[in-house]
Amino acid sequence: MANVTTTTAAAILPEIWEAEVEFAAHNHRGFSGRIMEFQFSGPGDVLHIPKIGAISAAAFSGTVSYTANTETSVDITPDVSYAAVQIDRKADVRSVTSLGNVYQVELGQSLAQYEDEQIAGLYAGLSNSVGGSSDFSEANYLLAIRNLIQFGKNKIMMGMTPIWGVFHPVQWDHVLVVSNINSALVRGEMNGPAKTGSIDLAYGVNISFSSSVQVSTTARNMIYTSRAFAIARKQTPTIDVEFDADTLSTKIVASQDFGVAEMNDQLGVEYQTNAT
Repeated sequence: MANVTTTTAAAILPEIWEAEVEFAAHNHRGFSGRIMEFQFSGPGDVLHIPKIGAISAAAFSGTVSYTANTETSVDITPDVSYAAVQIDRKADVRSVTSLGNVYQVELGQSLAQYEDEQIAGLYAGLSNSVGGSSDFSEANYLLAIRNLIQFGKNKIMMGMTPIWGVFHPVQWDHVLVVSNINSALVRGEMNGPAKTGSIDLAYGVNISFSSSVQVSTTARNMIYTSRAFAIARKQTPTIDVEFDADTLSTKIVASQDFGVAEMNDQLGVEYQTNAT
């Protein structure tokens, strides 16, 4: 006696597609929203931010000596970045969900990740650097903070100035094993990092992990304050949608116009570690 099986009845067994989609994973935003931000509109393609140099005081010796600094500026030139898709009408009308809505979400995520990576690339301009081809250590971490305090001067007030430390995720376990960082007793907490896996504040620095951290032989982690870097936006992220009658397709373009630059070299420290 023969049974009806999924093979013999294949012609009448439907396949069901779920309307809910799973999006690709993107880097945690380690840098965006944690630096100075400027917006400018209208004519002009470069934003100039004046920088006033230090003026030294001296004991009066009978004659006043005047100082005339040659002041400088931080110049930020925005550039356009984009991500785009073109959806055939045939595919769109047959889809179980709106392809336009789905791809707009993904395009926005890609713009945000690109921005974060551009900020992370500013490590290359920093003068102060610690570490090397080794894993995270408490000694190097404290050295980086000391450099920030030493060279940042009155722009760094420990306990008051927000300081960010962004590390490559491959260093997560090396950070978590440091007893002065993972101990709830040392930190005065009920649920310390050894339990939660989340560090947050350690030695006055808000620690986070992001794959936006650049890798050039070593991972170029950074410890910095918000005034170390700046972003200038000429155009905030925008979605443009256009139907192309010649190809019967919908073009969706997400774009933004921004630039980033180092603001204060003394307010950032590069901390190199292994990247694997």
